[in-house]
Amino acid sequence: MKEVQASISACIFHLILFISMALKFKIAKRKLYVGKRKGQTVFYAIQEEHPRTTWEQVEGRITRTTGITRADLRAAVIALYDIVEEELSAGRAVDLADLGSFKAIATGKMMDTFEAVDATSIAHQVVRFFPKKKMRLIAKNLSFEVLKEEHKPRPKKKAKPSKPAPSTPGQGEGGSAIGI
Repeated sequence: MKEVQASISACIFHLILFISMALKFKIAKRKLYVGKRKGQTVFYAIQEEHPRTTWEQVEGRITRTTGITRADLRAAVIALYDIVEEELSAGRAVDLADLGSFKAIATGKMMDTFEAVDATSIAHQVVRFFPKKKMRLIAKNLSFEVLKEEHKPRPKKKAKPSKPAPSTPGQGEGGSAIGI
């Protein structure tokens, strides 16, 4: 009886958690510098950082629901990575069932003449994930919550000051050392 109550309690907890989960937004402001509203301060919703599900949590859920071992799961993920890497490198897209597919995409620079377009004019390469329709529909069912708080951006990381290269004997004025 206690096991049933614990199971029901867990189900209710997860249902409440699922119902209460929403993408959270705060309110940001920005001064416009162009257009009809130039000089006006406008306000807009800006999404807060997502809470993350760690790999360990995903791993635990998969091992509990499927019964496969943690080692087998990790071996499968490593093998999947190797296959995706090999197929993308060969110029092929990789379909991952109901999840979607990975594709390597590249775009070319704008060149002045037809003859100038060659392999060196390919500028931007990325690997993109294209979710299947089932996955895209998840986004349509999301709920949103706007917290009536001002968004405070995270401080930008300061660039590390570059350290001067250590000098070696023989370098400097009048010296002629060759660095290796």
